[in-house]
Amino acid sequence: MRETPKTTKALRQELATLHQRCTALEALLALSPTEAVQTSGLEPTWYQALVAHGPGLLYLHDLEGVLLFVNPAAAHALGVTAHAGIGRPLSDFLAPATRPLFPAYLTHIRQESSAREVLHILTRLGEERVWLADTVRYEQDGRSYVLSQAQDITEYVQREAALLQEHVALENRVIERTRELHRAQERFIKAFHASPDAIMLTGMDGRYIDVNPSFQRLSGYSREEVIGRRSSELSRWVNPRDRATMARLLQEQGAVYDFAARLRTKTGTIRELLLSVERIELDGTPCTLTIAHDVTEHRQLERELIEISERERQRIGYDLHDSLGQHLAGIAFLSKVLAQRLAARGADEAADAAQIVEFANQAIGQARELAQGLAPVTLETYGLIFALQELATSVETLFHISCKVMSTQAIHLADHAAAIHLYRIAQEAVNNAVHHGQARHVTITLAVVPGGLTLAVQDDGVGVATTATERRGMGLRIMSYRVRMIGGTLEVQPGAAGGTCVLCTVDNPALVSGESRLPERPL
Repeated sequence: MRETPKTTKALRQELATLHQRCTALEALLALSPTEAVQTSGLEPTWYQALVAHGPGLLYLHDLEGVLLFVNPAAAHALGVTAHAGIGRPLSDFLAPATRPLFPAYLTHIRQESSAREVLHILTRLGEERVWLADTVRYEQDGRSYVLSQAQDITEYVQREAALLQEHVALENRVIERTRELHRAQERFIKAFHASPDAIMLTGMDGRYIDVNPSFQRLSGYSREEVIGRRSSELSRWVNPRDRATMARLLQEQGAVYDFAARLRTKTGTIRELLLSVERIELDGTPCTLTIAHDVTEHRQLERELIEISERERQRIGYDLHDSLGQHLAGIAFLSKVLAQRLAARGADEAADAAQIVEFANQAIGQARELAQGLAPVTLETYGLIFALQELATSVETLFHISCKVMSTQAIHLADHAAAIHLYRIAQEAVNNAVHHGQARHVTITLAVVPGGLTLAVQDDGVGVATTATERRGMGLRIMSYRVRMIGGTLEVQPGAAGGTCVLCTVDNPALVSGESRLPERPL
């Protein structure tokens, strides 16, 4: 049963007394027994100032939950005056959703002397705030009182809820990302095993981690034979320099695409491949993924086309030299006889006949130059050096520029087809220097180096093309292909003193031999 309401004056006096007692009790509870005894003599006004002006949210209620006191800080937080809540149940200030829990709170505080509760407070403006209240029950004059000191933790709870929401969202993203990775891994595994191209996974030390069935079919090695070993241990690279070049490009660019290379199978057969290499991570470990596309048959068809083209060049050259050249020579001879007869008669037409002879001889010279370019007989008879010298002489005659051949050795090529390819590479490079580079001086250098030879064509023209699009001409592609056919490498780069330098390097010791002195060409 509630007590009969007292007058305002009596209530205020009682509240003032309660202020003092509650504040003193709160201070004493926080001290050790010795400190409490020593502190109990403090002046009541000190406690009143702490309660009235301190930032703490203090309120007092009885065991029925009726508010008996609310300090200014708590009243301000509720949006009411200090006396507006007196005599009202504390549950009136709770959020509607939490009011049904209030009786359980009262039951707990009747049984226990202290408690810590989270209250969802509804202010006068309708804003819901969260208080963390430390509550103490004590007895005074035969009555029970409940003193609470609260902290507004609304922002903390909101931040915690936001963090929880972000945590849940992050977990969902992780789950979805994990599913995506699993799906990607499944697709990769299917592509890895079903790909018609050979696929290799290797560690950063070059050791095989895994290979697919196409690799096993292409190389002739089983998976067990290569796992844990390096390709260098298997001596698969025909030209070790290619392997070093690809490793350098991978280090500089992070990926290499369509790198032409020649590799041996287990039985020693040489296959021509286009290699594409990328760096990836496998279970957090860096490694490289290599895809090898077999173009051996394609290259064979290209070689046959080049050989057919070369045969056609020679046929046309021989026709120019033997057939057209003979006809022109006959015309020149008859014209000369006619000119002599007309001159003997004193005919005016003798000068015209002589001019016909001159034109026919010029045509014979041009036909011979064309025939030499199409079918260099000197190449087969006297070797590459003399064929290049004839090429240089022809260029000087036709284009009126300087074209020189530099070499101190007679270089004999064991493979005549390789000599033809080198001659055609030099011929194409010189033509590019004249027609596209507008060069006035061209130098062709052929030299034996350890392990092979080098062919360099240097000009003083406008320089190398600056973009990949400008360098995709048919001539450059054919030069690159001819170099690959003889197991060499081709570099087109700016010259040291301007212009363009086309450098062909062939690593094949068995292909060439050199003499200390360049012999004279037989007459």
